[in-house]
Amino acid sequence: MRTPPESVETGNGYTQTEIEEAFDTGFGYQISGINPRRDNQDRQYVLVFANEDGPYSDSVTQGRFEYIGEGLSGDQSKTSPGNSVLIDAISSGTPIHFFYQDSGDGNWEYQGLVDVLDWAFEERDGREVIVFSMEHQE
Repeated sequence: MRTPPESVETGNGYTQTEIEEAFDTGFGYQISGINPRRDNQDRQYVLVFANEDGPYSDSVTQGRFEYIGEGLSGDQSKTSPGNSVLIDAISSGTPIHFFYQDSGDGNWEYQGLVDVLDWAFEERDGREVIVFSMEHQE
């Protein structure tokens, strides 16, 4: 899915249900941060979510930003499903759709497509986490 569904526009806010309907997918009880998906033609894309009150201090701004990989405890792994798909996206060009939620707001703002520029392991709070360098597409 190289472009968002027609019903999804950059800068607009959406509920979990609206996102599930637009992207024809289900998240279950709760949305997780990195969600690899396939469209109806079996092409891979990724839905990435960050929120102000989340478990990581993702520094999300327009332009370039950092995004912490998946894994809430212990050292993160580059082979976990979400982390590996973001690492592979650097060379594969897999489309990554990015959503952000402000503190106290139930809606997720669609911020458009982003690119993964690079990644590295960093020690934070006594464990190794993957820090992705991402950038919003124009």
